[in-house]
Amino acid sequence: MTSKMTTLLSAATPAAAGATSRRTFLWSTALATGGLVLRYVLPTEAATLAGAAGVAPHAGELPVTPWVRITSDNVVTIVVSQAELGQGISTTLPAILADELGADWETVRLETAPFAPAYRNPQRNWMFTGNSESVQSFYDLMRQMGAAAREMLVQAAATRWGVPSTSCRADRGAIVHGASGRRLTFGEVAAEAARLPVPASPRLKPEAELRLIGKPLARVDIPSKTDGSAQFGIDIQLPGMLLAAVRTAPDLLGKLRRVDPAAASGMPGVRAVVPLDKGVAVVAETWWQARSALSKLRVEFEPAPESSLSSERIRDEHRRILDAGPWVTPVAAGEVEPRLRTAAKLVTADYENPFCAHATMEPMNCTVSVTAERCEVWAPTQGQELALVTLAQVLGLRTDQIQVNRSNYLGGGFGRRLLPDFIVQCALVSKAVGKPVKMIWDREEDIRRDWYRPATAVRLTAGLDAAGTPVALAARVVSPTILLPVFPALEPMLREKGIDPSALEGMFETIYDLPDRRVDFHLWKTRIPTSVMRTTGYGPNIFALESFVDELAHAAGTDPLKYRRRLLAKNPRARRVLDRAAHLAGWGTPLPPGHGRGLAIAEPFGTLVAQVVEVAVRGSEVRVLRVTSAVDCGRVLDPGIAASNIEGGVIFGLAYCKSEITFDNGAVVQSNFDSYELPYLAESPELVTELMPSGEKLGGIGETSPVTVPPALANAFFAASGRRLRAMPLARHGLHLGVARQPKGKGYA
Repeated sequence: MTSKMTTLLSAATPAAAGATSRRTFLWSTALATGGLVLRYVLPTEAATLAGAAGVAPHAGELPVTPWVRITSDNVVTIVVSQAELGQGISTTLPAILADELGADWETVRLETAPFAPAYRNPQRNWMFTGNSESVQSFYDLMRQMGAAAREMLVQAAATRWGVPSTSCRADRGAIVHGASGRRLTFGEVAAEAARLPVPASPRLKPEAELRLIGKPLARVDIPSKTDGSAQFGIDIQLPGMLLAAVRTAPDLLGKLRRVDPAAASGMPGVRAVVPLDKGVAVVAETWWQARSALSKLRVEFEPAPESSLSSERIRDEHRRILDAGPWVTPVAAGEVEPRLRTAAKLVTADYENPFCAHATMEPMNCTVSVTAERCEVWAPTQGQELALVTLAQVLGLRTDQIQVNRSNYLGGGFGRRLLPDFIVQCALVSKAVGKPVKMIWDREEDIRRDWYRPATAVRLTAGLDAAGTPVALAARVVSPTILLPVFPALEPMLREKGIDPSALEGMFETIYDLPDRRVDFHLWKTRIPTSVMRTTGYGPNIFALESFVDELAHAAGTDPLKYRRRLLAKNPRARRVLDRAAHLAGWGTPLPPGHGRGLAIAEPFGTLVAQVVEVAVRGSEVRVLRVTSAVDCGRVLDPGIAASNIEGGVIFGLAYCKSEITFDNGAVVQSNFDSYELPYLAESPELVTELMPSGEKLGGIGETSPVTVPPALANAFFAASGRRLRAMPLARHGLHLGVARQPKGKGYA
């Protein structure tokens, strides 16, 4: 597989190389190593579809497809298969289907899908939310489902009237016969429609007939979040439910040695003390009772045999590996070594990215009811199917004995909730006490027992010609696995090839004209739990690459914008986005002393994003004054939701620049928001965002903008101070974020 990937990249131009992305590599490799990748196939009848979905319709509801149910009063219920974690997907995906269906958006209601095969990602055949691909993967299916239901409703009305179906149309929740003006609501013909075969290849509407796609819609999740009625996982209530608090060993590989429950047994409301492999849970009538009793327990943990893990040792090991390897080489295009040897100038730099915590505002929580014959889960999860499969293994139940329900809303996810660890833990406690249990992690547990964005090290070496143009680029990437915990089918490739494709995102492919390029990779083995986090591998690798391009521009004595434009000569789409971001930011206009602007551009998740960060530096204080983003995601389905994703992502990107997770004696040092600080409101910059639809293939939005914030900030800091930042966060350099805005009329120099 490595040699095949090398051939593909070697034969491709930089523009074409983007198509040979880590996604293509990942899923084709999964097939070669036993992973299962299937596409959605439409069953033939609505009843079959409804049964396959495992969803029983409510009284009076008629299932037209597993995605659409209609009542006689003309209310259309659309099932939301993807987790709403603030990205707006519970508005966008149903709107796509409703638009194609011809429904009246005002009468559409939404329902959260349980796990069922019908709701799997149609490109992955797996039910999950992540990787910025909900819209990319479900767009065609949602339109197809809407069109199929529309044709069934039209046919039912036409049959009743005795007219050709081609003489009828769907319009705002009704079927209209054009010649006579007769009209039947969806609800009036839903029963007949539900008995019809589902069209295998329904006709999609022309663009001119779409009323919702491309328009800013009021988000369906905002009203309930505003009035407090929104239901998150932490809000689940069940009859007879108990609550649990948990504490695990401070050492990452530590285990429970013994616990004395005597101190907690007499406390109010306490029902049980449940030993776990790595810790202990207290179960009580209220969570605070459980948490209070937990603090009184006498617990003894058994540390791991080697508890010498520390951040300094990790950095030393990364530097040693950068020097000595060993390596695998997934990308080898052109004649890299000869060109480096004959280059007019060599430039080499090392970059470091820190461990980071997801730090979701809603901590990990779950409600589970386990009996001898059944397990039912209510959880804020991004990974319903992985949870189901894991629970079946742990509890010894069949998958048809397990039901995983996702809460309507998740208080942040960023990839953390793809993992089922907190769900399994709660299930074991419920099984132990024989009651439904809601477990809530406190913030300390949440941060110290995360699956972290991994620390990585990247060494880049470029050979420049006399004009400062790169003639070859060599990259070395050191990273632990990112994807394995949420994609177990990757394990054979890790074992046999030593490659985690997610850790190489942004290095597999490049938007620049760099035909002579080599990427070496070292899969770093560590006992620190690591997994996907917003930006996945793109974030660490683009921080290195875009910082390095700025250094090459400086070495060539060229403006960073002009230098990038030169490298993008064969990529007009990227140049257009770059130029627009620079124009909006006033690139090249004078700035006061101590101010600077920095650029970065990338194409993560199929979306081009260029950013300009403007900073003001005074002593150790770095004020991020303005972040300008230009974004080409192919097509904008909802401009308001897209812009909010980009702008929220900017703040998330600043978090990567502010804090890190560190280790000492085998344990996580940070424990709460006082030691793992996120950006404050006062540190938030002015945000300028422009969406630039190009008509190209749909790209992802949710994870794109945090990718380019750290390198653009580092480049801006250099422009303001003359100092290079080759590692994040700022604190490593004795720096900190300052208040972004100044009172009117007061300058900042």
